Amino acid sequence: MAGRIRRGEKIAQRALLFGADDLNGTVIEEKITHSAGALSDNTMTRAELVNLIKKAGKVPVERDSFYRPVKRFP
Repeated sequence: MAGRIRRGEKIAQRALLFGADDLNGTVIEEKITHSAGALSDNTMTRAELVNLIKKAGKVPVERDSFYRPVKRFP
């Protein structure tokens, strides 16, 4: 199992509540702070990400590069 991004999970959930609609680049594999030397884990499994979104009361949807739905996670 991949590591977890501890700091940021709650912020990601709050962002969803305020209208964010894309967590992939910031949650599945965080690169920005780790490029600057952060030592925390920087990955999250698909199941963990789906669960995080569901816990925020939202419906996770995988989309293609044109934002067309590919898979909906009930």
